[in-house]
Amino acid sequence: MHEFSGDRSVSPTSLALLLLPVASVAALIYTAVYRLYLSPLAKFPGPKLAALSSAYTFYYDVVKRGKLPFELKRLHEEYGPIIRITPHELHVVDPDFFDVLQGGSGEKRDKDITALSGFGLTRSVIAAKGHDLHRMRRAALNPFFSKQAVVRLEARTIRAKIDKLCEKFKRYQETNEPVNLEHAFVAMTTDIMTEYSFNQCYNHLDKPGFFPEYSKLLITTAESSNLFRYFPFIIDWLMASPPWLVAKMDPSLTPLIGMKSDQKAIIERVQESLSCGEKDEKKRTIFHDLIESEVLPPAERSTQHLVEAGQIIVSAGSVTTVHFLKTILYFIVANRPILERLTAELKQAIPNASEIPPTHVLEALPYLTAVIKECSRFCDGASSRLARIVPDRELQFQQWTIPRGTSVSMSSWIQHHNPDVFPDPDTFDPQRWLGDRKLDKYLVNFSKGARGCLGINLARSEMYLTTATLIRRFEFELFETSRSDVDMAHDFFVPYSSVDSKGVRMLVKKSIPV
Repeated sequence: MHEFSGDRSVSPTSLALLLLPVASVAALIYTAVYRLYLSPLAKFPGPKLAALSSAYTFYYDVVKRGKLPFELKRLHEEYGPIIRITPHELHVVDPDFFDVLQGGSGEKRDKDITALSGFGLTRSVIAAKGHDLHRMRRAALNPFFSKQAVVRLEARTIRAKIDKLCEKFKRYQETNEPVNLEHAFVAMTTDIMTEYSFNQCYNHLDKPGFFPEYSKLLITTAESSNLFRYFPFIIDWLMASPPWLVAKMDPSLTPLIGMKSDQKAIIERVQESLSCGEKDEKKRTIFHDLIESEVLPPAERSTQHLVEAGQIIVSAGSVTTVHFLKTILYFIVANRPILERLTAELKQAIPNASEIPPTHVLEALPYLTAVIKECSRFCDGASSRLARIVPDRELQFQQWTIPRGTSVSMSSWIQHHNPDVFPDPDTFDPQRWLGDRKLDKYLVNFSKGARGCLGINLARSEMYLTTATLIRRFEFELFETSRSDVDMAHDFFVPYSSVDSKGVRMLVKKSIPV
């Protein structure tokens, strides 16, 4: 017999290295089996790949550059009104379920903040996952966007910026150059928001071409958010990096870095003035209200919290309103009967073009309101699906019982193009809003419930005043612009037309002296 010598025992490190692949494969198999067959959501219809992994939505969000809403619409046509679109999320199409999902007074709704994690604003009101945290953060901001506050803002700031825009348009008339409406409206809304929020206007209206670099930055940031929502650590790292490093890596981010630095400087000045007991109402900013808020605890009033509040107010107060304004101008100018009828109504209601009445008077004009509602149907505040979580009870949808704590989303874009609610949904038809107001229930561009749009009063004021002023004072002509320049082609959280679009451009053909 031969004797074997030497120690052939396996070391713990070697054993771990041998078992690691086996354990990893076993974990993957268990996860797959659980998600497909054992999960509480396994009973809901939908593609198996979507049930297995978020790679399904990643493909349409990132690889296909914001095409998920179109794919969701197709999936509902195949599987029915409720589908599973990720391992942890359901998506519903039912116009009457929208109010149920958003919740009524006293009903708790948490937020699945996955869609918003791509912006890196984890301390802002829109990123508040829990119902109570959101309510607290929103309560501190509500007075700033109340109807009374917007009425004061309308008289002091909104009208002045619209008038300034009109003066710029007259220069385009003199040179017969086309004006890019997106650049113009981004400049106007940004100037309104920065002057109101920070008492420091950025004066984008005064910059050549309305500072198109900033408009391009907003688009780049929006598309990047589709990637960052799946890899939030990237945006978290960028937000924590020194400004000079971020600017060196991507020079296009320089305006965003400058805005963040400006806001931080304003906050520090406000903190210093308050500590010294200064009370100058002419220099008051939104940061005064937040720092002095009795609603927010000290931790919610940190400099970083305030910076993020400022960022979300300026960006959210600009992007969605801009999309609406360029779209409504396009549809009005492109449809001669609509233009003629609206112009006639405005001339009768506004005999003197230099004296545009306040928003509440304009809201009483039936055809203007119908045009604005129809454009709102085409202009979703957020084209991305918005998910809600009912934390304290099950949710019933038709024959389906949705487990407590499940992320459930709906898409306003799909709802607004539902032919059962809006016949011939791709046609811009203000007539559908005249008379019976039953359709108002299904118009959800500002969302609904406790988490509905914070700036709805401000947005409506800008929508009514800008539309009425421009149509009453100018005659426009489309310049190398088509329907494809306003229709949503990409969902970058907010709707964007084709990335190849040069924008909605118009010639200013005639202006009325004011």
